[in-house]
Amino acid sequence: MHITESRALPSVQSPVLVPSLRLWPLLLFIAVVCSLSVFFVWTRLQVTQREYEISALENQIRTLSKQQRVLALELESLENPARIERIARRELGLRIPEAHQVVVVR
Repeated sequence: MHITESRALPSVQSPVLVPSLRLWPLLLFIAVVCSLSVFFVWTRLQVTQREYEISALENQIRTLSKQQRVLALELESLENPARIERIARRELGLRIPEAHQVVVVR
């Protein structure tokens, strides 16, 4: 006959997943540094994006200024009295009225 001894198995403890209290300040510091780094990168991206927008708007201003100068010259040529008189005579058949054709309205 065999006598069996029953021994209690040693209890196996699971590894502690919660860091010790000494690690919390380090983890908090790492989290703050990571947060600040993400914030810095985000703000730099925002600044870069605004710089692109400003550059595009400056280009648009230059283009519109050139267009305004061209249109001002065109307006000046269209308002030229000699041009208006030439069109009135040639295309519309108008002429300067004679003295008996003028009626003064008071």
